[in-house]
Amino acid sequence: MNTEIDWILRLLLAAVCGGLIGYERSRQQKSAGIRTHMLVIVGAALVMLVSKYGFQDILSARSIVLDPSRIAAQIVSGISFIGAGTILIHRTQISGLTTAAGVWVTAAIGMSIGAGMYLIGISATIFIIIIQFVFHDDSILNMIIRNSHIRFQIEIDSNSFNKSALEKALTNNGVNKTSLRITSADAQTINLQIDGLTRNKNDRNKIILSLCKIEGVNKVQSDSSYN
Repeated sequence: MNTEIDWILRLLLAAVCGGLIGYERSRQQKSAGIRTHMLVIVGAALVMLVSKYGFQDILSARSIVLDPSRIAAQIVSGISFIGAGTILIHRTQISGLTTAAGVWVTAAIGMSIGAGMYLIGISATIFIIIIQFVFHDDSILNMIIRNSHIRFQIEIDSNSFNKSALEKALTNNGVNKTSLRITSADAQTINLQIDGLTRNKNDRNKIILSLCKIEGVNKVQSDSSYN
């Protein structure tokens, strides 16, 4: 096969792999979708091709020594700017980490295809698609590890509430990976939303009673949408 045709086919394969990965992100309405992933992976494959084959015409000179990995290594540094642009931080909430990681690994797949490692690149693409589609829904992961999502709405006294006591009560009742978010507040009270995972959904009433005993907790309500 003609060498340049082989290179073009590598870019085409990279574009297909990037499009498949980006499709899942576009379905989730993320800023980095099909076009972004295709551009990243084709660019990474192109830089890899240039790094590996672009200087063959001058390598015959005895006085010239070339490290082909130096140009390719800049892909890793350059992709960090795009990855950072997809991460959003709002108060205590962070979003875009999965998309940033996907863009980074997409560049790595492009490098592997550009280097001629087709099987590795295609296999990695399949793995990424499986991870993005299957594990995007937390209910699937929770089903595997037999955890149930639990959510509470709590009203607390802003002057006497003890956060450490709340965290201890949740831990003692088997609620793991908890996240706490303020939904509203005034001079006297604060309304919190607590999300967590528990292995036994039937312990909900027991958890509510335990939370009600904490000093500064005025009211505890279970979110009915997670029953």
